Amino acid sequence: MKPNSPLVRRQNGAFCYYTCPRLPVRHAFTTKYGGVSTGACQSMNLGFGRGDDPDNVRRNYRILSAALSLPYDRITMTRQVHQDTVVSVTADTAGTGLTLPLAWEADALITNLPGIPLAGFYADCVVTLLYDPASHSCGVCHAGWRGTARGILQKTVDAMAAQLGAQRDSLLAVIGPSIRVCCFETDADVPDAMEQQMGAWVQPFIHEKGPKFHVDLQGINAAQLQNAGLRPENIVDSGLCTYCHSDEFWSHRVTKGARGVQAGIICL
Repeated sequence: MKPNSPLVRRQNGAFCYYTCPRLPVRHAFTTKYGGVSTGACQSMNLGFGRGDDPDNVRRNYRILSAALSLPYDRITMTRQVHQDTVVSVTADTAGTGLTLPLAWEADALITNLPGIPLAGFYADCVVTLLYDPASHSCGVCHAGWRGTARGILQKTVDAMAAQLGAQRDSLLAVIGPSIRVCCFETDADVPDAMEQQMGAWVQPFIHEKGPKFHVDLQGINAAQLQNAGLRPENIVDSGLCTYCHSDEFWSHRVTKGARGVQAGIICL
């Protein structure tokens, strides 16, 4: 376990991943380690669009599914596009992206069906796992700064409530490893765009440092979760920075784009 993180580091053979003791369903935030990919994607790359051999990516999913007791052929993913679309996964669409063709572009997936692992990808962006014990529903949400500005995480909670009967006061959210305010340095265009879309309430999460700005994406997403009706004590922030811990996680900024991707995955 990294210092000050509520997540627990686990290992199954060479496969290393993190879990949250608060989440009572199968889940993981993966690391770089435990797969068969080579080159810039070495070794547990879970992205098909990174120049990796697709057979290696599928073998990595086999390793992950065996380690977490997940049904390989029902692992479901999406093409992430930094927007605010939420897709509800059904029995007919289980396996999309792995054993079925990619059928949608979206940055969040939700379901209340058992045995359908939902995967969201990260290499600095904020991936949040959601679980509601009252309705036994779950979700995964990917948010870079653009998705954060569009309120994708709050919209994911709204979709779980409206479509799956999720109860906001029992819903649990775990914010995964991602680039943190210490390292997410931007020019003025990013905070300007975020404030224009979200309003002045985001100002406390944006810190001016000389000509640059540092943005607290985890703080904004946690605030969005509270605005969506979650209890503060049901919001868990991993505290892990992918940039600071680029020895264990791929960071898009550290690698300048030559990298694989990790996944946050959850399954009822």
